[in-house]
Amino acid sequence: MAKGTTIEVKNLNTWFGRKHILKDISCYFEDNCVTGVMGPSGCGKSTWLRTINRLNDTVGSFRMTGEIFIEGKDIYAPTADVYSLRRRVGMVFQRPNPFPMSIKDNITFGPKLHGINDGDELDEIVETTLKKAALWDEVKDNLEQPGTTLSGGQQQRLCIARALSVDPPVLLMDEPVSSLDPLSASKIEDLIVELKKDYTIILVTHNVQQAFRVSDRAAFLYLGELVEFDKTAKIAEAPSDPRTEAFITGRIG
Repeated sequence: MAKGTTIEVKNLNTWFGRKHILKDISCYFEDNCVTGVMGPSGCGKSTWLRTINRLNDTVGSFRMTGEIFIEGKDIYAPTADVYSLRRRVGMVFQRPNPFPMSIKDNITFGPKLHGINDGDELDEIVETTLKKAALWDEVKDNLEQPGTTLSGGQQQRLCIARALSVDPPVLLMDEPVSSLDPLSASKIEDLIVELKKDYTIILVTHNVQQAFRVSDRAAFLYLGELVEFDKTAKIAEAPSDPRTEAFITGRIG
């Protein structure tokens, strides 16, 4: 079973072409903790998340300076193995994106890619991860059903289970409930709180109340700058920067 892991960001700057997106960000993500990264649309939240599993590398105009360490290892070092990194850092996107295959095959796709082919072991992974994603009881009798036929909330939980299937210690979540109905969103929020026992979770959200509900620590990002990073309760009760207060009270955003 995965256990959470620490992430350190040092003097991170990113650009797409000439546009400077993230500006000299330094912080530390604690293990077995939910960190809510909040801020208005376009402030760089998703770009920041994607630097942690190097998804931005696929964009030709992207460049960065600074360092990101996971368990003390620089993930942008010339010798860093991106394939291994993405196994250790799971990702859940804004909209559910199950593969066009069965529920079972959605879960076993990653483990098979990493060399696991034993049927009993794969069956155990399917059951374990679907239980972690609070989906097992709803789909256990229909594992051959296409994942795309599930409801939106179920599809997102399937995507969470798929991300967990290769046992990553880190889980990145980019506004995972923004396209869901309130009941489905509430289930995902409850799941996030439960999962932090075994994972380090970074949750990007523009929803202040969601960040306050599920996160232990919170970061406020504004115009590419890390304005504030502290315990969520501290930011909720007494933000240290007037821009943070303006955001959480709805005056900017």
